[in-house]
Parts: sequence; structure tokens; C-alpha cells
Amino acid sequence: MTGREGLLMFWLQLGTLIAINAVVFAMLLIPTANPHQHGGGSGESHDVWQLIDDVESQLEAECTGHHRLHRSTPDEEPRAA
Repeated sequence: MTGREGLLMFWLQLGTLIAINAVVFAMLLIPTANPHQHGGGSGESHDVWQLIDDVESQLEAECTGHHRLHRSTPDEEPRAA
């Protein structure tokens, strides 16, 4: 390698290193919106415990309500439609 090629290789490597560092720092410093995180608490937002309570109440309503009449017991075979 001649002196000119070595100098060119040095600047190419240095430029690549600077570009990679610039991209990494930009990814760390620029804030992005997180789609899995709710910002403000609106009337429609629920936390985990409210969602669990909703699911449990729906399951309880299904087991005690109108839908229970249409479920087959383990002894019965499902009816053909």
C-alpha cells in the first residue's frame, strides 16, 4: 500500500466511525412516541386490574346469563345447525 492509499483508507474508516456514532447518538437522543404507552389518562383508558375485572365480569355474566342455556354439557353432543 502506498502512502496515498493508506491515507485514503484512514479517512474512509474515520468517516465511517463518525457516521455510525452519529446514527447511534441520534437514536438515543431523539425522542420517539411509544405506541404501547398511554400518554394522558382519558376516560377510555384502563389499567391492567380494570381490564382483568372487566374480563372476569363478562365471563361471570356468560356463565350465569342467557348463554349458559345454549352451552352443551360434557354428556351431551353438540347439535348440528
